[in-house]
Amino acid sequence: MEKHPPLRVPYIRNMKNLLTLVFVLLSLSASAQSEVNGYSDFAERPMETVSSSIIPQGSGQIEAGGYAQWLTIGDAPVPDFSYAVPIGLIRYGWKERVELRAGAQWAQSLGAPQKARFGVKWNALPQKKGLGISVNAEFETSASQGLSVGKAAPMDLRICADWNSFERWSARSNVRLYAGRLRFSAAAMCRAGRQGWSLMAETQWDALQGWNFHAGAFLAVKDNSRFDFTYYRQSQIEEIDGAFNSSMYQLRFGYSRRILAPKDNSSAE
Repeated sequence: MEKHPPLRVPYIRNMKNLLTLVFVLLSLSASAQSEVNGYSDFAERPMETVSSSIIPQGSGQIEAGGYAQWLTIGDAPVPDFSYAVPIGLIRYGWKERVELRAGAQWAQSLGAPQKARFGVKWNALPQKKGLGISVNAEFETSASQGLSVGKAAPMDLRICADWNSFERWSARSNVRLYAGRLRFSAAAMCRAGRQGWSLMAETQWDALQGWNFHAGAFLAVKDNSRFDFTYYRQSQIEEIDGAFNSSMYQLRFGYSRRILAPKDNSSAE
């Protein structure tokens, strides 16, 4: 849901960063043991931080939404307004520990797709005592780039870790290699009362974009769907020269629903 210009990054361009990611994964795996294969949160939306959860085998899930955006550059008296809808993600449990993923973002007024993603998530460390670790790899493309996965295909590689008390609190974090540089993000969630509401707060860090802030709430409906409403703030945009005093904020909304769920896996923890 971040706005980026089309990128052309060679697949596996920076071996040193990839080796760093592998080392982090192995270190985390050594500190915990596998016991059960669970998932910590029903949906990944509205967070930018990807969870370690895997959709149950044979099940599918749709996570869709959009945003309204206000961007202020320099001393402009009126911010530029734009919006994107829908922003969608489809997840399918292919194997017990493997999930297939596909997503897209459309331009204003349901125009042409701005960008699309296709990838896979592997549950490297099934959860024990609420801790889970997965590796998520996605190719990103746009209408101008096409669907080629050749040497110019950009890739988003993440190590996803999360923890869940399965009572009230949960948290997740990502170490991400994207556009040739490392990024970090973390989020925390808390159930608020017994009416299905939960609160969340998230931050991301990037060498060019700095710190971002994301907070809001989501409402669970039964055991298989959820609405979300959040506020996202970014103080610096990488497409804009750093000499500009720019700021951007978004009001986001979305809906997630489990589909094709086997009877024994139809409810979420």
